[in-house]
Amino acid sequence: MHLNMPPFNEDRHRRALLLSKRLNDIATERRNLVLQLEDLNQQAKTAQREFNMLHNMDALTSNLPDEALAMIFEAGALPESSHLRHFGIAVSHVSSRWRRVALATARLWTRIVWRAQALWPPQKKKLRARAIAFLERSRLAPLDINIFQFQLIDFTPDFLQLLNDHIGRCRNLCIEDAQQEGLVKAIESLSNAAPLLSSIDFSSESIEPDIYVELPLLFPSGAPLLKSAQLHGIGVTSMHFTLPALRLITSLQLTGLLVDSSIEGGYHAFRNALMALQSLHHLELELDRYEDDDDTEDLPIVLPTIQYLRLDAPPGHLDMLTCCFTAENLLVLSLEGWDGQEYDLDMEDQSIHFPSLEHLILTEININRPFLDAYAERFPDITQLTCQVQPDARGCDIDYILTPICFGTQKYDHPEGVDGIPDFDEDLDRWPNLEVIAVSATDTPLGTMLNNMISIAKLGRPLRKLMLPDALCAQAGADAMAQLRELVQVEDYSFDWPMPFPE
Repeated sequence: MHLNMPPFNEDRHRRALLLSKRLNDIATERRNLVLQLEDLNQQAKTAQREFNMLHNMDALTSNLPDEALAMIFEAGALPESSHLRHFGIAVSHVSSRWRRVALATARLWTRIVWRAQALWPPQKKKLRARAIAFLERSRLAPLDINIFQFQLIDFTPDFLQLLNDHIGRCRNLCIEDAQQEGLVKAIESLSNAAPLLSSIDFSSESIEPDIYVELPLLFPSGAPLLKSAQLHGIGVTSMHFTLPALRLITSLQLTGLLVDSSIEGGYHAFRNALMALQSLHHLELELDRYEDDDDTEDLPIVLPTIQYLRLDAPPGHLDMLTCCFTAENLLVLSLEGWDGQEYDLDMEDQSIHFPSLEHLILTEININRPFLDAYAERFPDITQLTCQVQPDARGCDIDYILTPICFGTQKYDHPEGVDGIPDFDEDLDRWPNLEVIAVSATDTPLGTMLNNMISIAKLGRPLRKLMLPDALCAQAGADAMAQLRELVQVEDYSFDWPMPFPE
């Protein structure tokens, strides 16, 4: 079959040749532009480096030696610093010199923080890598290790082994809000000696109420410098496992405890563990429930070295808890957990239990104000009384405290739904040694009436100082404050309670 060829068109052929040449020229120009762009990029990098160098030479820190710059970085990374982002990461992204100095400053990387809960796997992997990088950058510097929401599934044996390898240079260890099984596993994995460890903070969060962690043996290879411990939600019958590690601690905080008849031997375990800590001088206890047995009444918890004791228990349990202690050197007692029915208690003088007590602190006062006569009879020899109210609470102010002292009555609100009215002993000499009163409430205006009450109170006792909120003093004005200062010293209100535990 014969095919007819199209006729040759010279103009069309010539045009095609021109377009082909144009396309080749465009491709050549494009290649040249790419080469020019690469060259411009290189020129820009060179110019930027020189600009950065000249700019850094004019910076205020340009003449600082690396050692001085490192000291500035370390100051910014202190725990009390207000810098929210990790300071080492922040300064390492400022300039190449700052990064070099930052990476060489081991103390910038000594706080290892891991938050495990509700993270996607890529985030967990990133945080794990970051923790490992911090461990490497910190070299041999002492570490502060903080692990939050510890879950077994979040940690591989290799990572737990890595922590154990570095426990020898850990000074503060915090495992907070952990899964119970995770907390036990983490403690079991920390088997190496901890010669620098000075504080621990272990807590778990249980989904079920009244479920407590049964602790394994703490630091079996030793922690000779351990001085403070915070333990939350542990079973009292496992407290003896902590004693080898805690035997030299000076400050202990136990929260979320249960001591009652439902736990066989619970009181004895609780008592024996506390009495075994013979260097302890600061103790804080927060109990979910406390009930003693008839056979424990003659077995007090004797703590001869304690100077500061804080007790927090549910209403109706606080008095039983307080009465079980004997602490001959106790100076300050802080109580929380009343319901306004203290008048119904046996008003036994507790001086024989706390013969050295000077300062009584009543905390978190809310709707039900404490019946002060109960405390005046129980702790008659104190020299300082502090009443700390909740921010939105009213009533337990300076007037409330001075009224029974001056007039033998109380502005007391009888708890709703409770029968009986407390008896007021008008002849009771309330706190004859009282020197200092501190209140956080701002209800009572400062003025002539208050001054008269202070004058009456001073007739029978060495009252010399009031510690009042700034807002109350500012509201009174200069003249009223001048008149008040003629009678007593006036200082800013403060809680006046030591804080030995790391924040």
